Amino acid sequence: MVGLVVASHGHLAEELVATARQIVGEVQHVATLSVEPGASPEEIRARIKEAVKSVDDGEGVLVFADLIGGSPCTQSLSLCQQARIEVVTGVNLPMLLKANSLRGQLPLLELAHQLAQYGQKNITCASDLLRARAPAA
Repeated sequence: MVGLVVASHGHLAEELVATARQIVGEVQHVATLSVEPGASPEEIRARIKEAVKSVDDGEGVLVFADLIGGSPCTQSLSLCQQARIEVVTGVNLPMLLKANSLRGQLPLLELAHQLAQYGQKNITCASDLLRARAPAA
């Protein structure tokens, strides 16, 4: 099973995983990483490396980062040559829930691409849906 690491600034990663667990129950092979202000790149990279190792059972690890170009992203990318890692940015709850259900069915790279598309698809102006259903005045 592809392992999951959710890495973010502040405590977003922990809260996303906690919320996913409220919805679907236990989420296995997942680790979180919270980057606090003042953490050095070396410290962040070491913590990501440890998190990846803790969830990797040989099928690779998908790292979800909050922001492209942010420390969780850049330090995860720096590890891609050392381990079987794919990095997807802009993590959101729909992506995490879908990852939990698909990761036993797809290889790492295909999973990463599908989840990026799925996350984008689930960002919408929901009130537009309401307006589309309203009868014309």
